Amino acid sequence: MKRCVASLGVLVLSSLIASCGGGGGGGGGGGFPGLLPPTGTAPPVNTAGAWLTFNPSPVELTLFPNTPQTFSVTATSTKVISVPVSVGIIDTKGVITTNVKITSSGLQYAATLNTNPSLAAGTYTGNFEVRVCYDTNPLTCAQPVEGSPWQLPYKITVIDPATLHYSAWEAAQTTPGFTDNFALSYRDGKPVVVSANFYDGNMDTWTSADIGSSWTKVTTTTALAPSTRSFALASDDVAVYLSGGQTVGLYGKPLGDYKNHVWKFDGTDWQARATAAQFPGREAHVMAKVGATLYVAGGRTAAGAVRDVWKSTDDGINWVKAADGLPAALGNPTCALSWQGSLLLVGDQVATSADGTNWTLASGFPATFPKGSTQCAVLNGRLFISPTSDATFGKPNQNAVSTTDLANWQLERPRFGSSGDAPGMAAIQGRLLVTTGQGTSQRTTFRTVP
Repeated sequence: MKRCVASLGVLVLSSLIASCGGGGGGGGGGGFPGLLPPTGTAPPVNTAGAWLTFNPSPVELTLFPNTPQTFSVTATSTKVISVPVSVGIIDTKGVITTNVKITSSGLQYAATLNTNPSLAAGTYTGNFEVRVCYDTNPLTCAQPVEGSPWQLPYKITVIDPATLHYSAWEAAQTTPGFTDNFALSYRDGKPVVVSANFYDGNMDTWTSADIGSSWTKVTTTTALAPSTRSFALASDDVAVYLSGGQTVGLYGKPLGDYKNHVWKFDGTDWQARATAAQFPGREAHVMAKVGATLYVAGGRTAAGAVRDVWKSTDDGINWVKAADGLPAALGNPTCALSWQGSLLLVGDQVATSADGTNWTLASGFPATFPKGSTQCAVLNGRLFISPTSDATFGKPNQNAVSTTDLANWQLERPRFGSSGDAPGMAAIQGRLLVTTGQGTSQRTTFRTVP
C-alpha cells in the first residue's frame, strides 16, 4: 500500500468503522453474520495477506468501568497499491465506538480507536476484521485487495470495580498558596508541603487540617535556608526531614550549589541536624526514615547522576555510606518510604533493603507499572504507586498500582488532567493525597475518594 493521491493531490484513502452488537460482561455477538469465525476457533491463516502486518497483535487492553480508552494500531505494508482504496474495521461485538481516525506515513498506517464506555466488567475476546477494498464501501467490499480481510485478535479486560481500593480522584484545592519548587510529606496525620517561594526566594512550610481542602502557611522561628529545589523529604509522622537540593534565587533561578544539609521540622519549627552531612551535595534524590534510621539515596551531584545510599542512626547528624550502587533493574530511585521494617525504593522497579546495603527486587510487575514514579505511599498496609506527569491509563508503564506483598499487583484508577507532579504522596485519613503544578499557577491538590 502507499498513500493514494488523486490528480488534485487530495488523499482519497477513506476509512470507516462498523460496530455492531452491544457491551456487556463477556461481550455480546450479533450483526454481520459470517464475518468472524465461530467462538473459540482461531481465524484461518491469511497467507495471501502477509504483506500487511499489525502492531500490536493481539491487542490487549485493561480498562476501568465507565472509562473509555483510546488506543492505536499500526499497519505496515510491503506492497504498493497505485489506486485509491478504502479501509474498514469491522467490530461485531460492540467493544469499540465508531470514532476512528486513520493516518498514513509512507507504507505505515496508524488507526486510532476508542473502547466502548458502556462495557461492563468482564473479559472480551474476539477479532477486529480489517478490510482493504478497491470499491468505496468496505461494508460490502465487492472488490477486496488481495489478502483482504485480515483478522486482528483482541483481549479487553474491564476491571471489576469491587476490586479497586478507591472510587475516584478529586481536586481538593486548585489554589493552595505555595509556589514553584515544592514537595509533599506529612506529619501528625496532616499533609505538609515545603516550597521554595517563587517571589522572595525563601523556603515556606504549609500544612492542611482538612485533607488538602485548605492550606495554612506555618510561621517558624528558624528559617529553613538556603532556598533549594529538588530537595528530598521524609517523615515518620512525628517529624518531617529535608535533605539536599540545588540552591535557587528569586523566581526559581538555579544557582548551581548542590547542598548536603539535613533539617528536621517538628510541626512548629525547623532545626538544622547537619549543615554539611558526609554525603555529597545532591538534588533529585530520595529520603526515607525506617525505624530510627534515616536514608538518602540516588540523585544528581555537581558531577552527575549517583546511585549510592547513605544512612544516619542519630536523627540526621552523622551519616555513613551503606552502598555504592543499587540493583541495575531498579534504575534511578524516584520514591522512597518505610515498608514493613525495610527501606523501599521505587524506580524502574521496586527494591527493598533492611540495611541499605543488601537488596531484594520485587516481582510480578504489570505491563503498565509506573516507572519513575515520584509518588508512593502506604495506606492500610497496602503500597500505592501513582503515575506522574500527565500519565494516562494505557500509556506504557503508566498506571496506578497497589500491592500488599510486592508480588501480586492490583491496577488502580489513575489520576487524569494534571501536570508538574510534585514529589511525595501522603496517606491521610483513609485517602491518598498528591500535589501537582509548577511556577505560580496551575497548582492542584488531588485526593482519592473512598
